[in-house]
Parts: sequence; structure tokens; C-alpha cells
Amino acid sequence: MPRLFDFPDELLCKILEYLSSYDAIYSFFNLNIRFNRLLMPFKHQIDLTYLSYGQFMNFIKIILPTINKDEPLYSLKLGNVRTPGQIDLFNTLIHDQTYRGYFDNINKILIECPRLNELIIFVEKFLLSLSNLASLSIKIDQIRDEDFHKWTQLIVNSVLSISNLIKLEIEMPTGLVLSRVCNTTMFNSLIDLSLNLTLVTDLLILIQHTPNLEKLSIRIGWWTSGDRTLLKMLDEMRLNTDRISFLIHLKKFHLTIDSILTFQFEHLEQVLYRILNRHELEQLIDGQRWENLLSPYSSLNQFNLFIRITGCLQVNEEIYKINSFKSKYFLKKQWSFSYFKYAPKENIIFYSIPYKNKELFDISINNDEIFNSFPINYARNLLIDQTKNENYRFNESTFDTILKKFPSLQELRLIHFKSDLSIINPINVPLLHTLKIEKEQNINLSKLLELLPLTHTLFISFLSIYDRNKPLDIYQYNQIRELSLIDVPANDMNPFLLFLNQFPNLHILHIHIYNQRMPDECLLSILNKITRTFPSIIYLKLQLERDIDLSIDWKQQCNGLVKMYLKNIIFVGILVHLWF
Repeated sequence: MPRLFDFPDELLCKILEYLSSYDAIYSFFNLNIRFNRLLMPFKHQIDLTYLSYGQFMNFIKIILPTINKDEPLYSLKLGNVRTPGQIDLFNTLIHDQTYRGYFDNINKILIECPRLNELIIFVEKFLLSLSNLASLSIKIDQIRDEDFHKWTQLIVNSVLSISNLIKLEIEMPTGLVLSRVCNTTMFNSLIDLSLNLTLVTDLLILIQHTPNLEKLSIRIGWWTSGDRTLLKMLDEMRLNTDRISFLIHLKKFHLTIDSILTFQFEHLEQVLYRILNRHELEQLIDGQRWENLLSPYSSLNQFNLFIRITGCLQVNEEIYKINSFKSKYFLKKQWSFSYFKYAPKENIIFYSIPYKNKELFDISINNDEIFNSFPINYARNLLIDQTKNENYRFNESTFDTILKKFPSLQELRLIHFKSDLSIINPINVPLLHTLKIEKEQNINLSKLLELLPLTHTLFISFLSIYDRNKPLDIYQYNQIRELSLIDVPANDMNPFLLFLNQFPNLHILHIHIYNQRMPDECLLSILNKITRTFPSIIYLKLQLERDIDLSIDWKQQCNGLVKMYLKNIIFVGILVHLWF
């Protein structure tokens, strides 16, 4: 039997790839000189967003000071998604000079779901003091209407203005409005920028303030060619013959438009004319107009197109449109295109081959013939919504066929999904880890998870599980690490607690409980049982219909294991986030 120390370095490096930075360092650091050398990449970066409170404090107070003696930390990821209160805790710790010095060499930061006040402190007290910060990613999950102006001010005046920042990516639920950006303000250091904007006019403002961009990815909420401000800006740019393109260094440009109200192709041409060097929606599927637009840019060697339209084309129009992209120009460039028609029949997706759009792909299946023309797809998220095709039933073969068209699939969401699963042969989708099932009764969960054995994250309604009350092997769902159960009835919690026993390795648990008539003492008793049964849980999210007694100290509940917590009021009740 070979020992771990007998393995060659190449094999040990491969084994370490399956571990997180924290687990690798915690398990093997200072074991010997050889392992310290192999751990070099892990010592330069840390993801804090999956750690328990105890692991987080252990890293900050013990591990980081030890490894920092020889190797500086360059990359940091933190957030509130599964570690509620982590950003606030980090802001508090960073005030202590004992810990502050360990982060002086940071050049890359990812921060998820910060609250407004937390991000203000994080930016002003930490980010602005980092002289080596070159890359920053911020993912914002919610913005209250009354706070929108403050978010905009923070991002425009503080984040975009970080003097040494080269790469910036900001994801937010609503787009920024840049109409108040000072004309003299320039964001000269930015080379790579991804941003959500509200209107196309915000894009025209942005490109006048970021002259050194080489990569630009923009998501626009609304496009309307009838916007007077847009027409005025385009006229002013047209008169300014001194500057044809505002982004003379640009090498890669990605534009996503969420909603088009009115559209004129010449307006898109004029906008792109100011970005690139040198009336009806179906105008977008016109190969001749795209050729006229692109042909002046002789150095352009890659062009990807993805357009979704509804109810625009007749059969003869479809043939004409696809043939317009088969001219000598496109053939010489080796750019190929196709289209995919799906139920309801008026929906069409026109796309580049190979299909490279990585955003959510949604589809509805009503017959098996659709699989004959279905494209190979690199989307990470797939939604199969059978709301209008509830009579269609998937079997192992059809389900296997559709999933194998998505080799990069990570998350699968099923709505009104009906299936006939008998003989189970696991489907090999190596990256698929998340399964969400909605609005369906009598789901045979055990067979679905047998079909998708690599799934470790599950979202489902408790009442929809057909086999929830059957005596199953306790290791049936051993692979599930994150579980989200909605519609948990409060009148009889015993079946729910028994069902939870089928998930012995839970780390993250989300429960939606109908607690309108449930005594607070009963709810707290259930939580205590859960935390005793699952000591591995690091994060528990409760979605309740009503708030509980405000005098309750959450840190004294759940057997004293709760270290940090957050509460959010939502439209249908309240969310309580507990970090253990």
C-alpha cells in the first residue's frame, strides 16, 4: 500500500486541486519542506466565503500570520452570501494593525453581497489604502430604491476612481445611471471593465471617460431608439469629427441588451462606430447590414452573435435571413451562424457557431423532434420550463440527450417537469452541481439524484417530494452539501426532521417555514434539534412568514453556536441568516 509521501509531485498537485485553499493549508502546511513548496499557490489566495466562523477566525488569527512570514497574500474573496456578517466582521478586524499588515500586498479582491454601509467602510477604510490593488469584483444582490443614489455615488466617485485599478467587474440588479458624471473626470487606469448600465446613453457617457480600455463588457437594461437624449448625443458625436472612436485600444467588446423597446439599426451602428476602431427588431438578423458594419475593421478576427426574438419571422424570411450570413465575407472569416426554433413556435434564437453564450438558456420541450436541431450550448445555467407543455414527459433518453447538449452546465432548473424514469443510467455532465425543482408534485427525488450523481446543491419544495416519507437508506443523499427546502408545514414538523436525516453531510441549509401560527418556542426548539443533528452546518437561512420575538438574542440560540446573524425584511416575510 503506497503512502502519501511516496506519490510524485505531479500526482500530489492533482490531489491538492480537489481541496480549497483553506483545507489544503490547514491539512498540510508545515508538514515538511516538500509540502510547503507544493502549497505555494494556495498560500497566495484565500476564499473566505465557505468557511465557518471558527475557520474564518482561525485563518485570520493563526494561519495567515504564519504563512505571511514567507509568502504574502495576493488574492482575497469574502462576502455575506453563506457567511452573513463576514464583511462587517472583516471591517472590524482590519482596524487592528495586528491584522491589517497581512493584507498590504493584496492585488485582487472579490466581494459578494455587501450591504451599502459595509461596502462604504470597506472601500474607504481598506480598498483605497491598497497600493497594489489591480483587480476588483463586486457582486451586489439587492438595492433598495431609496439607496440607489448612494450606491451610484459610491461606485462612480470611489470605486471607479481607484487610481491603480486595472480590472473592474460590478454585477448589480439595476444598471448604473452616469448622467451626473463630471465631464472632466477620467478613469485612466481601467483596461478591463464589466458593468451594468441603465440606458445606452450611459454607455456613450462611459466610453468618453475610459480612454484606455482594451476589454469592455456592458449589460444595458433598456434600448430605445426613440430616446431624445440618445439622438442628441449621437448628433453631437457626429459633429465631433476630431474623434471617431473613443476607445482606440479596445480589443474585445461584449454587449448585452436586456430589453428593446424600439430599435433602429443605424443607431446601433453609430454607437459601435464610437466604440470600435475605425426600426424593427428583425433588423438585427440581417447579414448584409452586419457585413457593412464589420468589414471596415480588417483586424477583427472574432465575432459572436446571440439574438432572441419572438414572433417576427415567417418560414421564407427565416431562410432569407440565415442565407444573408453566408456571403463571401463571412465564409472568408470562417464565421458560421444558425438559428433554433422552439416552443412556443414563434420563439427563435439566432446564434454563432459554436454557441458561446454563457448566460441562462431557457427552453420548453413539446416533442422529440426538437432535439434534431438543438445546438451544442456552453451556457452554465439551463431552465426547462414546461408550464405550457405539462403533458410532455421526459424519459432517461430524452433527458440525457438534452443535458449532453450542455457540456459546461453547472445549474439546472426544472419547472412543471414531468418524467418517467425507470432504469437509471447516470448522466455524465461533469460540471453540473446544482438542481432546482419548482411547481411540480410527486417528484421522485431519489431517482433524479441517481440520474445526476454529482449534484451537491438542491432546491426543492418539501411537499413536492414523492418519496419523502418512505424509509430510505440514510446515505441516499450523502452527496448533498447545500439544501433548500421551501413550503415546510408548521403543523407537523416530525416528517420534516426525519427527512432531513437523509442528508448527513449538510453544510448549508435554507428552510422556508409557514410559521404564521407557530409559537416562537416551537420554532427555536426545532432549530436546536437541527443544529444538534447536523454539527457540520456552517450557514442556516430561515424564511419566515412573520418575524419572531424581537427580544430573542440569536447568539444565545441553537446551542450557542450562532456567531453572526443578519435579518432582511422581504415582500413575503422575513429572512434570518445565521452563521455558525
